Amino acid sequence: MRENISRRGLFNRLRGKGSTIRLPWALPTSQFLDQCSRCDACIKACGEGIVRRGDGGYPEIVFSQAGCTFCGACAEACGEGCFHAERDDRVPWSYVASVGEDCLEHRGISCRACESWCEERAIRFRPALGGRTDIRIETTSCTGCGACVAPCPQNAISITEPQLEEAVA
Repeated sequence: MRENISRRGLFNRLRGKGSTIRLPWALPTSQFLDQCSRCDACIKACGEGIVRRGDGGYPEIVFSQAGCTFCGACAEACGEGCFHAERDDRVPWSYVASVGEDCLEHRGISCRACESWCEERAIRFRPALGGRTDIRIETTSCTGCGACVAPCPQNAISITEPQLEEAVA
């Protein structure tokens, strides 16, 4: 099935601005798009309100208001088979947080709002020369839940796939 994307979505992808984040435990993108009927059952089931209609009407995660609790309600509501059937021991996805250069801590301004919201304690701050702070995301601890995204006053945090992040670096 072809994926319909908006003009804005196309240019955002070309500029490298965040790729679409599918739902936790979702099948690989091509299978997900083939299976999904765009019925909005997963959108209605999300108690956090982070599952939204994206390009082409397909559901995607938007972390602008909250993070994912990995409750599984979206997967349970789906009658189309868009999710892995076995979710109990399966990691929901491979996404992790990434902090960009717009972070206030990089400019010597104390903030650390993201740290306060990270239940996994995956965000680490280390003092550096010149009053700046080096920020490290412990990828072994980070679940990619996105709870750190909304509280960031600079929109400096994104949720990405580790292999994509390494390829860009």
